[in-house]
Amino acid sequence: MNFIQKVVGKIANKALSYANTISLTEQNRETIWREFGGLMPLNWGNRADLMIREGYSENVDVYAIVKKIVDVSKSIPWVIERKRVDGTWEKIYNTSLHELMDEPNNYKGYTWNDIEEQTLLYLLITGNVYLVGNTQFNSRLIQELDILPSSAINIYNRNLNFFMPQLEYQFNFGGTSRVYTQNELKHIKFYNPNLQTFDYGLSPIQVAAYVVKVGNERWIADASILSNKGVAGLISDSSQLPMTPDEATRVDAELRNRVGGAHNFGKIITTNKDLKYIQIGMSPSDMQLLEKGIVNTRALCNVFGIDAKLFNDTAASTFNNSLEAQKNMYTNCIIPLSDKMAEAYTQYLCANHFPSQQVRMRQDFSGVECLQENKMQLADFKMKGIFTANEVRVAMGKPPITDDPNADKLIISTTLQSTIGNEQNQSTTGSN
Repeated sequence: MNFIQKVVGKIANKALSYANTISLTEQNRETIWREFGGLMPLNWGNRADLMIREGYSENVDVYAIVKKIVDVSKSIPWVIERKRVDGTWEKIYNTSLHELMDEPNNYKGYTWNDIEEQTLLYLLITGNVYLVGNTQFNSRLIQELDILPSSAINIYNRNLNFFMPQLEYQFNFGGTSRVYTQNELKHIKFYNPNLQTFDYGLSPIQVAAYVVKVGNERWIADASILSNKGVAGLISDSSQLPMTPDEATRVDAELRNRVGGAHNFGKIITTNKDLKYIQIGMSPSDMQLLEKGIVNTRALCNVFGIDAKLFNDTAASTFNNSLEAQKNMYTNCIIPLSDKMAEAYTQYLCANHFPSQQVRMRQDFSGVECLQENKMQLADFKMKGIFTANEVRVAMGKPPITDDPNADKLIISTTLQSTIGNEQNQSTTGSN
């Protein structure tokens, strides 16, 4: 029996012995993974700490994509609405929920912007968000919010029941340990179809684990190329006179000092002998390595639902295509993500502050320019018909005229342009 067979045999015996001493419940899955998960390359399992460190903090491509999603999402304002009797929604203001959003966590100094950023980061990186609402002074209202680090949470299914699970969330950080029930926090997650880990959300970074790994290795290789290649060429001695060992040692030391490091990239070093020039360039494989970055970016953008043209992919990046890429970012990524967060906030926060009313939270996208209908095209279409001056002004993005009775009268298209350009609310003649 060779060495490898002996090692595999010992590992198998250890696994069997371990399995015989415990029941394979949700409670000890994390322990089993830590014992044997390292044997499976790139299997991050539910190790949120690895996803955060290796998949996000150490990967420039993932960081750029996630940061853009988070920054754009945070720029969209949140509104609170109450449902009317007729089924429509009206905005409400100055409620206890508005007060919570104004000061979600005084002790930590969090703003609503901070809550949004942490929520989106944990969801996009680990697939899980654990939102905790705290009550104060014997009040049922949630008056403070906190986000538990995903890497500090283990989920246990106490009754191992698929249909009516009794989930507990164990939080461990330093010397702090606390257990939350399903009713004491809001677990927001991406659905995970893997039966063994379905209690946890499925991370987009976990899905793209191989792409992330390639990206990390590529940047290490790039740094190595710059560090080791140094200068672009050398001027060397073309004579046949040999050097003594001491001379060769001194030349080697001086060469390392003069050509090593990225600061010498592209330089040419000269000696004082009978000289010739030797080109030192990157090999075709080196060049291909540097060019593979855009391929990784495209794959990651596909996972997150974003067009790679937003990240310096210049292929077909005309102005119109760039605008279309921005629109697709909202429709394929930002809005679905917003809908998920809005549903969670409505179930957790609105239900707490308005238990007897139909109240919801949502983000208002009406101010996003790329999502609005092309107003010039709309106006050109309307020019072919009969309409009022105010209808035309609204179509062109201008405010309606309120102090001119002719503004709501029907006009024909031949008088349209003078009406659109009427910034002084001048009277416009037309036909009724």
